[in-house]
Amino acid sequence: MLSSNRAILFLASWYPVNSNPSHGTFIKQHALALSHFQNIIVAYAYSCKEGPYFKIEHRNVNENFTEYFVRYPKGSGIFKFFKSFINYKKAHKILISHLLQKKIKVKAIQVNVIFPASVVLSLYKKTFREKHTVVEHWSGYLPRDGAYLGGILKHFTKKCISGASKIWHVSDLQKEAMLKHGLKGNYELLYNAVNTKVFALRTGLPERIRLLHVSSLVEKEKNISGTFRVIKKLQDRNLEFDFIVAGGDGNELVATKKLAEQLKLNNITFTGNLPSEKISELMQKCRALILFSHYEGMPVVALEALSCGLPVFASKVGQLPSMIKQEFGVLVNEGDERELLEALEKLFSKSNNFNSTAMRDFVLHNASYEAVGKQMNEFYKNL
Repeated sequence: MLSSNRAILFLASWYPVNSNPSHGTFIKQHALALSHFQNIIVAYAYSCKEGPYFKIEHRNVNENFTEYFVRYPKGSGIFKFFKSFINYKKAHKILISHLLQKKIKVKAIQVNVIFPASVVLSLYKKTFREKHTVVEHWSGYLPRDGAYLGGILKHFTKKCISGASKIWHVSDLQKEAMLKHGLKGNYELLYNAVNTKVFALRTGLPERIRLLHVSSLVEKEKNISGTFRVIKKLQDRNLEFDFIVAGGDGNELVATKKLAEQLKLNNITFTGNLPSEKISELMQKCRALILFSHYEGMPVVALEALSCGLPVFASKVGQLPSMIKQEFGVLVNEGDERELLEALEKLFSKSNNFNSTAMRDFVLHNASYEAVGKQMNEFYKNL
């Protein structure tokens, strides 16, 4: 560990685990970025179909970064919510007990996605008696999402925000929405972190045109149906290209494949969830990333594409208007399929003038491990 053995404790609501490897990967990327400057401990409790339950699992990510996990069973029956709540608190009490046993010293507690981690925040603060910060990724505050509902969620969110020394947000629209909900505090924009060694600048353009979409495939947010309708129109115009859909699992992946069959899309490939290295390999082989979402925060996949020098064709939502400059890709109005179709047709005619080097420089300056870790460390070293 670093010379000062006090650690920033990441109290995570979402986090990638074997049973859900894509859940909250951006939180782990922030931890990796900050671990260049601070010792990091992650505490994460999650429900799982299989045990062992209420047992500590840990993994050393690097010499400055350790993850601690506890699984708990999902509640069932008429008291499902109550049982899950009890199990969640029990899991975190086990985590706290283990951290004390390991004599972990905490410098600050960072809440990563406010709910449900805020439910157990008081347990950690009473134990370690340190200040807490927040990194919020959730889009539920946005009117387009509209998920900021319910007395329990609002109670713990307001309590967490009111006591936070710093609130890092990932889009200006997210911040505005939170303020409209009365969640006032010390806000600062924080980029999602990109492993620029994995997402390296590509060299040259592949001869075959391939278009790429990477997401969770959740229709409400990612507008898969609108994306597919545009792809269908491109194919109906006898344009030759491949379409690769990466990410998603379970019901979302099944529904997405069914939609592709209904639209009779051809030359389409579904990969399911992939590790970062495989996503980077796809980006090296493609001509553009399509992200025709209804709403977003700061999509890390767009930053990863820019790191590779891959143009991004996306909706004007979330933080994307501040990320995708004219030489980085094309932004269209949310839901405007005709506008996206026309933009992609220009890609086939090679009338675009994108600057891969400038894309890469933008990511290095704003979203690399060094840049993001340094920004967070500037606050923590003075806390």
